[in-house]
Amino acid sequence: MKEKHVFAGNNTSEGFFSYFDHLLKPEEAEHIYILKGGPGVGKNQFMKKFAEKMAERGDSIEYIHCSSDNVSLDGVLIPKLKILLVDGTSPHIIDPVLPGTVDEIINLGAFLDVHKLNKHRAAIIQTNKAKSNLYKSAYRYLRAAGIIYDEISSIYDLYVDADKFDEMCEKAVTKLFSDSYVEGSGNVRKLFTESFTANGYISLTELFFEENEVWAVVGIDTNYSSILLSRILSEAVKRGFNVECYYRPLSPKKLQHIYLPERKLIIVTAEAPMSEKFDEIFDIHSIMDVESIKTQISEIEKNLHLYNMLIDNALNKLSDTKKMHDLLEIIYSNCMDFNGVNECFDKLISLYE
Repeated sequence: MKEKHVFAGNNTSEGFFSYFDHLLKPEEAEHIYILKGGPGVGKNQFMKKFAEKMAERGDSIEYIHCSSDNVSLDGVLIPKLKILLVDGTSPHIIDPVLPGTVDEIINLGAFLDVHKLNKHRAAIIQTNKAKSNLYKSAYRYLRAAGIIYDEISSIYDLYVDADKFDEMCEKAVTKLFSDSYVEGSGNVRKLFTESFTANGYISLTELFFEENEVWAVVGIDTNYSSILLSRILSEAVKRGFNVECYYRPLSPKKLQHIYLPERKLIIVTAEAPMSEKFDEIFDIHSIMDVESIKTQISEIEKNLHLYNMLIDNALNKLSDTKKMHDLLEIIYSNCMDFNGVNECFDKLISLYE
């Protein structure tokens, strides 16, 4: 894939959840550049410009989108060169693991006019406090939504035929792997392709559909869907395949999709079968006691209504955090020497021209 688009962090029922340590292991990296500095100092544009220059060279790029504002970047990875540029500021604070040899801090905050910025000290403190409170509120709503969703899933769990589910798992593993093995041991990488953001619920999953075969685990019961993916994951690693694991935004330890790069195959979970999109479907609906589920429809619908209200409230709070962040960016950017930032960028990019 010439381009890959993912999230490394997410707004979840457990608060902000990070898989940033899965972007690129320091011991496997050629170089990791950790960008520091407040909002509005140019970290996002710095990374986007670097990605553009690398793309012009013909390199594949992995874009790590910001879970707060998906239009912005938290990082860019050049897999072939094993180079990562990453935003190392809150909430995903990153510091060098192998300083000097692999990791290097690029402090764009060094180009701030601190004297000018101090004039806005009170406004910065007030805005940061308001932003923090909005995030706390959003996470409370997401935590509550997670509890309600667990309740809904527990109802569906009761009506899945466990024996038929085991048969389905065996069929999936057999069809996928048969007797195929890859030399060496498989590695697991954990990220997200979907996120609750200030711009709503954003999914980047279908961007994987363009160049890959697509299988689907279909079912409203997300617990069993995740379990099926977990069994495929276990078998894939045992057979030496590398697996990229993409987790659920609300429940960041439950699998939502898995991608096998060597097979050019992504296996997604979906609530409904869409035969025009999927090359293979494993339908959990087909092994559920549908008639018994109908007796629980009233309770399910009440819980879904509550769940949707909580998610809407969380998204509204996240939207408000962006307003606070935009105010901070204006303050900081007006105190920046962007000529200095450009010189810093030119010095870096010259290393790879």
